[in-house]
Amino acid sequence: MNQTHIAPHIVRTTFGLLLVATLGLACRSEGTPPLYTEPADPPASTGGEPELPDVEAPQPRDARNLWFASGQGRQAILARERGDSEAAKQALDSLLATKNLSPDDRAAAQWLRGLLAREAGDDALAAKLFADAQSAPGLAPVRDRLRLLQAQALLDTGDPAGALACIEPIEDAGAQQADWIMVRAGGLQRTGERDQAKDLYEQFLKQHSSHDRRHEARIKLARMLAESSENSDRERAFELLTRLVADVPRSDYGQEAAAMLPDLAKALGKPVPTDVRNNKGTALLADIRSDLKRGRYASVIRRVDTYLSQAKRPSAEQKCEALYLKGSAIFKQRKRAKSRPVFDQAARACKKSKSVDFEVKSRYQSGRGRYAEGAYTKAAKAFESLARDHKDHTYADDAWVLAGESWQAKGDAARERRAYEQSLAHHPKGDKAGEARRRLILQAFSQKRYEDILGLTIASDQAGSLKLRERAKMHYFAGRALQALGRGDEAIEQWLATIEMAPLSYPALQAFSRLRDAGEQPLRRGLDLLKAAEGTPPSLAVPESKAGVRASILARLGLGSEAREELQAAGIAGWPEAAVLAQAGMWADSQRALAKLGSSWRTTPPAEAHREAWQLAHPRAFSELVQSGEQTHKVPPLLTFAVMQTESRFDPGVTSWAGARGLLQLMPATAKDVARRAGVEEYSPSRLYNPTFNLDLGMRYLSKLVNRFGGTEAAVALAVPSYNGGAGNVDKWLKERGDWDFDLFIESIPFDETRKYTQSVLERWMIYRWVYAPEQRAPEDRLPYLPLAVPSQNDAGK
Repeated sequence: MNQTHIAPHIVRTTFGLLLVATLGLACRSEGTPPLYTEPADPPASTGGEPELPDVEAPQPRDARNLWFASGQGRQAILARERGDSEAAKQALDSLLATKNLSPDDRAAAQWLRGLLAREAGDDALAAKLFADAQSAPGLAPVRDRLRLLQAQALLDTGDPAGALACIEPIEDAGAQQADWIMVRAGGLQRTGERDQAKDLYEQFLKQHSSHDRRHEARIKLARMLAESSENSDRERAFELLTRLVADVPRSDYGQEAAAMLPDLAKALGKPVPTDVRNNKGTALLADIRSDLKRGRYASVIRRVDTYLSQAKRPSAEQKCEALYLKGSAIFKQRKRAKSRPVFDQAARACKKSKSVDFEVKSRYQSGRGRYAEGAYTKAAKAFESLARDHKDHTYADDAWVLAGESWQAKGDAARERRAYEQSLAHHPKGDKAGEARRRLILQAFSQKRYEDILGLTIASDQAGSLKLRERAKMHYFAGRALQALGRGDEAIEQWLATIEMAPLSYPALQAFSRLRDAGEQPLRRGLDLLKAAEGTPPSLAVPESKAGVRASILARLGLGSEAREELQAAGIAGWPEAAVLAQAGMWADSQRALAKLGSSWRTTPPAEAHREAWQLAHPRAFSELVQSGEQTHKVPPLLTFAVMQTESRFDPGVTSWAGARGLLQLMPATAKDVARRAGVEEYSPSRLYNPTFNLDLGMRYLSKLVNRFGGTEAAVALAVPSYNGGAGNVDKWLKERGDWDFDLFIESIPFDETRKYTQSVLERWMIYRWVYAPEQRAPEDRLPYLPLAVPSQNDAGK
């Protein structure tokens, strides 16, 4: 099959090339700029701890092959990507005022401007712009999309006849079949062709039962059928309305359905469905779940109290869940000790209602509350009891691990060790097996039981249940133990095995630090492993089918959702899907597509043709903003990308369970303080979803943390956990374990989230530095520097 190859964020289609060749269209692409630029003669390494340069040489701008290579068109696409509609509108209006614009470029600008008009509610302007854009030859493969957009705009302006005329030429709607049906049904309904409209709505629900517009189709069909004198029609309306109340009770459609059902039930001689009679209570629980998900913890607590005190008592199952939700809200307010009594109540209610899953989760959270109270023995025993009572539950191995952590806090090393061993014995293939083994190894290092460490690493290899990074870490630890036993050559072989197994991973980064210390020859052997890539690289090619061509054009226009529709309709997934979505600026969706591909590709280093896949998996999203921000605020080059990928997977609209917002997941209070110190006016938490604002404040904060710990490359490894867990906590850990080796210091970070976060960011920073480094940079200088010992407080700039 012919293929359209998509390099990282670069789409080349046979169709597009043919148009340029035969029609002489204005050029909208250019050669890929260099991945990195720096002074021709970089300063030679002086040895010791590398200093960060005051200003890194400019990084290239966004290298994606968008429809517009530069200028206002490109600015408009990128402005839409970061949610700045006003900037996009101004750029497009200015572009459309240009007289010598090519037909294809004018049509592309009209399309994008029409979308902005739709967002602003100006459907008449949108309809005209979509109509004008249809004559461009370069947009011929996607002309039906423009027709459908025009039709929907006309329908919304009250011109159903015009809408129907627009879509008449569409012979095969393809990926837009669902939207075509909805527009045609709406047009027929408004022109009096109600029977045809009903048939189309039924067709939609049969063929597109999981489509985003299914609830819209149900309510529109139900409205028509409810007005019918035919009992069969009204029975169908009753069925549709009942389904809406059950599926989306708090939506406008669900509320409208709940209001319609009593009269319809009376007319049919039917009882009102239970979901409708209990809609208030059911809806309240749904609201409470939603509030918890959105971080509205005070609202959750208030609503649960109201819910449990109302005259009509909830069922035992509902009481169980409500109490669990209240406890979770208190827990997530960082009031873990105060959550414990509520979780105890929930556990009792859940046991009574035989809601086993909620009972187990409530007992587990209660144990965490006891730990927060400092009642370590009680917490440990509670976790052990839970693990024994529900040994087949997925939380059982977690409970054993937290029992061990509780015994550690109590200072009982023997019971700590026994708890971890119980987790491995009873759940050797559980998701906590690696964590239990890691903790046993860390304890063995602290007690200098190096032979035991070797036994644990060998056992992990034989178990075969560990993930790639965990297996690599076992090899690294084996090397550390061998080194301590005086078997240096064997240690070097283990560190080389770490790099060969997972070339650009956190364990490999630590292995490189050890090889660097072992001498130039071992380090060269390790670096050589990153230069040799065997096997066939993943294919990023998109089939040159009609759907593939349409997806490529849409991606170049920055229309990611539309491109994804084409991919899904054609069954195009995997690496090609991720490449198209990244090309369109849908970074988070591209990351999700890649997450489905597993980690086997990570066993091959990013050499030669394999580099493209690594760059796609680690894109320089929002590169214009990051480039200027890192230079202005003196953030270590490429570190922002590593933090952003770990924090949000490049999703500007994400909110964490703790309330952190946007690309760099800034807590509102922290962001407000950074903004105040920087003299940034008009701060509001909602602005943290704006990529420009979020990245600016986040890079200011990153720079502050790096400088706080000395401003060197070594400082990054202390700044990163500070970003996640707080600089005060890092100071505390430095006082407690500042004399440890740096690798064990990071492994001993007591906050699971912060420890994993630190290792993830350092790994990604390593990847970004390696895959985007200039060819002239020495291989050893591409890797971040991690010292073997924890930097002293003086070195950290204290």
